[in-house]
Formats: sequence, C-alpha cells, structure tokens
Amino acid sequence: MANAVDERTRALQERSSALVTAQASDPRADIAAERRRASFAPEPLTYLLNGGKAKVERRAELARILTQTPWADKSNRHFLSREEEYVGGLRAALGIWRKMKDEGLGMQDGLMMRQLVDWPGGLELHIGMFIPTIMSQGDAEQQAKWMPLCTSLQVIGTYAQTELGHGTFVRGLETTATFDKQTQEFVIHSPTLSSTKWWPGGLGKTATHAVVMARLMLPDAATGRVADHGPHAFIVQLRCPDTHRPLRGVTVGDIGPKFGFNGVDNGFLQLDHVRIPRDHMMQRFSRVTPEGVYVPPPPANAKASYATMLYVRADIVRNAGYFLGRATTIAVRYAAVRRQTAPAPGERELQVLDYQNTSGTLLPLVAATYALWLMGDDMMAKYKRFEADRDRGEFGALPELHALSSGLKAVCTWITADGIEECRRTCGGHGYSQLSGLPSLFASYVQNVTWEGDNNVLCLQTARFILKTMAASAAKGGAGPAPGGSAAHLAAGELRRELGARCAARDEACWLQPDTVAAALRHRASRLAVTAADTLRAAAGGRLAFEGAPWNGSTLALIAAARAHCELQLALNFYAALQRWSSEGALSPVCLAALSRLAALFGLGRLELGLADLLEDGYMNGAQAAALRRASRGLLAALRPDAVALVDAFGFEDYYLHSALGRHDGDVYRALLDMAQPSPLNATEEGPAWEGVLRPAMQAARRGGGGVAPPLSKL
Repeated sequence: MANAVDERTRALQERSSALVTAQASDPRADIAAERRRASFAPEPLTYLLNGGKAKVERRAELARILTQTPWADKSNRHFLSREEEYVGGLRAALGIWRKMKDEGLGMQDGLMMRQLVDWPGGLELHIGMFIPTIMSQGDAEQQAKWMPLCTSLQVIGTYAQTELGHGTFVRGLETTATFDKQTQEFVIHSPTLSSTKWWPGGLGKTATHAVVMARLMLPDAATGRVADHGPHAFIVQLRCPDTHRPLRGVTVGDIGPKFGFNGVDNGFLQLDHVRIPRDHMMQRFSRVTPEGVYVPPPPANAKASYATMLYVRADIVRNAGYFLGRATTIAVRYAAVRRQTAPAPGERELQVLDYQNTSGTLLPLVAATYALWLMGDDMMAKYKRFEADRDRGEFGALPELHALSSGLKAVCTWITADGIEECRRTCGGHGYSQLSGLPSLFASYVQNVTWEGDNNVLCLQTARFILKTMAASAAKGGAGPAPGGSAAHLAAGELRRELGARCAARDEACWLQPDTVAAALRHRASRLAVTAADTLRAAAGGRLAFEGAPWNGSTLALIAAARAHCELQLALNFYAALQRWSSEGALSPVCLAALSRLAALFGLGRLELGLADLLEDGYMNGAQAAALRRASRGLLAALRPDAVALVDAFGFEDYYLHSALGRHDGDVYRALLDMAQPSPLNATEEGPAWEGVLRPAMQAARRGGGGVAPPLSKL
C-alpha cells in the first residue's frame, strides 16, 4: 500500500538514505563489469559446446516463443500442488508434441523445447525408454507395428523393470512370463508382493502400455519342469484406450509424493495372470517359437538386450554436465553480484566470489561441469558407434562400453548431485528459496544417483571389467596387443612400468602441465586396480573370485579402483578435447588458455582427493603434494576474472534456468521480489488463515481481556 509522505519527512530521511546509497552497488553493473574483465568472449565457446551457432540461435528463438506460450509458462511453477504439477507437465509435453506436428518441426526442435520447458511429466519414459526399447530390441515387424502407434500417441508407454524387492540386480526380478503353447500367449504374473513393479515413470496414471521385464518361463509338458531363461522384455497393455481404466488383472497406481520430480506419476503395477500374444515379446535378438522352443541370441550378441540400459546410462553421463552447468551458472552469477562485508568503513562490500573459499568451491565445480559435458558428448558418440557396429552384428566394443558407461554414470552423478548442493550452499539464505531454482534442481536430479543402477553396484561392474582385463593381459605374459581404449594402462607391461614410476614434478609449474597431471591420475588408477586385485586374491585364497564372500568382502577396494579409473577417463577426455580444438583452430588462444587452466584445476582437484593413495604408494612426497595444492590455489586466482564468462558459455537462457539468482542481467533482488508475487499466500492481503484461524483466536483473546501472558521462557 502506497504511503503519502509529507515534505518534512522526506527531507528528514534524505540524508540517511544518501549515506546508505553511497555505499550500495547495482548488481546489474557488477555482472556487466565481470563480463568486461573476462579474457575471452564466450560466444564461440557457446557455439562449440552446443553444436554450432545455428543451434544456439534456434534454441534462443524457441525460448522466446515458449515464454509467450500458455502451457510453457513458468511464472507459477514454484507454487503448484502435486496434482497441478502432474497435469501441467503432461499438458506441456503434449503441447510440444502438438506443436511439432502442427508446424512440421523436426525432432531436434522437439528435444530443444522439451529441455527448455524443463517440466518432467508422464511422457518421460515413453520418449526415453519405451520407444528406444522397441527400436533397439524389437524386430522389423514389431517396429512397423508399434512405432506409428507410439508417435501418434495412440499408445503411451513406460518401462517397468524395477520391483519392490529388486532393482539393480535384474536377474533377481520375480515377475514371470510363462508361455502357453495351446493359446500362443504369455501369461504375465506377479507371484509375490515383492514382485510388484515400483518406480516406473508415467506408470501411475498416464501409460496405456508398458515394456515389462519378466523372467521367461517355458514349461515342458513331458517332464513337468519349467525352464527359466531369465529376464526378457514384453509389451503389456495396461489400460483401456477408450476409458483409460486398468484392464482385467492389472492393478496399477501412483506411488505417492517423492523427494522431487513430482510432476511424474511414478507408479506401481501388479499383474494377475495377464495374457499377451506371443509376438509381444521383444524378439530382435531372442524369441520363442510357436512350438515353445527358446531361440537364444547368438553368443556374440547375447547381451544385446542391454542396449537400452547402455543408452540411458550414456545419456545420464551427458545430462550430468547440463545439470551441474545450470547450478554453477546460477551460483557463479549470484556470487559475482552478491556483496558481503566492507574491507573498511565507508567502502563497498566485497563480491562474494572474491573470497577464496567461495571461488574454491565454485570454480572446481565449473571445471567439473566442462569435464562432464565433454565426457557426455564422447559417451554418446561411443554409443552411436556401438549402434552401427550392432547393426552389422559386431559386439566387440560392448564389454568396455558397458563398463565405462556404468562407472561414469556413477562418478558423474555423484559429482553432479554433490555439486548442485554445494552451489546451493554458496548462495546462502537465498539458495534455500525455491525461487533460486537450486532446491528443485537438486531434488529433481539426486534420483540419478540410484536410478538405472545403484552407483556402488555399477562401480563394481566397472571393477569386474578392470580385473578381468588385467588378468587376460597377465595370462599372455604381457605379450600380444595391449588392451586399448580406456583400458590401455591395464596391460601387464604398462602396469609393471606404472607401479615402479615416481612423480617427476619439481615445483608448482610442473603441476600445470597436462602430462604431469595425467601421469599422476594414471598411476593412481593403476595402483588402485592392482590393490583391488590383491585384496580380492587375498580374500579368495590366491585367485580372482567374481562372486560370493571374497568379492563381497573386497568391495571398498573395488569401488575405489573403479572411481579412479573413471576420473582418469574424465581428465584424459578433457585434455583430448582441448588438444583437438587447438589443432582445429576452433577457439582463440586466450579462450584455450582459460580452458587449459580449467582442465588443470579439474585434474588437480581429483588428485587432491586421492593424495593419500599417492603418498602411501610412494609415488610422490610431501613437498610435491604441497606444490600441487599451491598450484591449485594459484589457478583459482588466475581463473577468477573468467568465472562469469565460463558459465555464460554454457548458453543457458533465463527462461530455461528459471532462477531469480541466475539471471543474465544480474538483477537478482528485483527478480526475487517479482517471482514471489504469484504465491497463493499473496492472493489476499489478509492471508488464507485470517477468517478461519487467526481472526477467531484474536477476537476470543480480546473478549477474554487478554489475561496474563506466559513468560517468554515458557514459550
């Protein structure tokens, strides 16, 4: 409510206001000054990271269009109930679908809009897993039948694998698919409470169909026995297309509110002797004949059915960089305009980013974002090469891709989940507000640590690959071709050389050289791989036992080896990208110099976390470790002028970030006030509790004369 102020009051206040405003700063001016002091212009880097100038400009155009589209409006997003989140997310997803169809837009535009709207809903697994499973595991006839239904939304699917009692351990799934030769059908059944499917997105109230992972059971009429052929994928119809009510034998529903991601109707599913046609089994690689004979995949592609999981894990690695990039963009921009504590009376307060503890938190996370972003691009390229090989019947790259995607999924999601929370904390009290965009970002992302494979279990899969690769090379006596790709350092000859190597760094300058950092990371990965193997052999009486008590009693060493292996890959890929860009002339020398410092900061950060391993091993001494730390601190100062430019280069639009603190123009305090206005509590001046709660209580107190107030110590 505006206040009519007389001239005497204005004059009285004028000097007091002048005293404060003389020391105040405009955050918009601060962020503009940050961009002027940067050593490079971020636009060329933005184009390089995002697939070219045309894509960046198209994305910006789509963001502008979406800000004016009712179903894509974000102004009220932070204040929605769970039901409103679900309905709104589904409406947005269908809005994108219709816009693509009506305007003839391509898939790239659709994916851009989906990312920009950033409203996970009931179509997530239809797009992300149901369709990819049909494309990767369905034969030509199945694809011809189901894909038109999927793309026209006559069918909406999900992917039902995880159960109440089993998730990561797929072989332990309890849902069964029993073949009935007489009717040429499979009977899909949930025989136990723990076999209830639990967690699939879109299953609760959206999906009409599901790819159900169930153990294939083939009865033998002659012997009365049942052959268990393990988990296979089956398409099961769940709901009537006309009424959307569950079919007979199908019990399905929503699992309730979660830590985040509440626009998605994650669901439960129980199947009571539900019959499906024989050709609803995904049969590109294996099938059941009309006579009830199981035709397994050829040995070369026996694990081809895992292709969907490989794709999802590779995509999770790619998304880790995007999510951490959003968090670091918000936190760095805010730290550049937030001021705290004047160095002397009458002076302006310091920018929070100028405090070493803040830059020491945020700049390594910016470095990690680039490492994850580039690794994500590389993993998707590797997956596309695998798809091409698979279509030719070649599966030689599968073991390494499986191991690498498993370990990187774990390491990258750990880094990102922890990093988002670190970014939120650096934003102080405002970081606790949903308006900052960080709490919802964390709540939506942290599920990645456990879904599509528990991270520790996935690390163990990587460790298994590491140990088997080492054993295979050792069996040859180090002769023959060394393991290639990410496993090159695991060849017997390389391991012998590594274990005898010592750090050559003489001073801080040495630690800024890629070769020095890479050598230390490689040595650590090699040492921990050998330690894991020695630990397992000691527990198993001198042999490598990949299951049972010896394996279970060695998991700490195994996980440590897997993490070190993946951290090495992240750093090597970062350095390789910079070398490629340099040779191609893709970026200016000053930009490459800043990125080289960033790559060094990432590598040194990983080494700092593993210093105990390197000191214990004798690879380096205390003086070298101290020089490493000094080099890392020096990089913080060297990178400080480029902090805002480095996050600007990610190219995230304000519409996409939806954060009062991460605005490109730095006008954070005005944004906080503006974004708070749509709160339902602000719908009336007196508030929703006045009539029914506050007013009766206060009036009763007045009628009672107030009484004697309790002492404050009792309140």
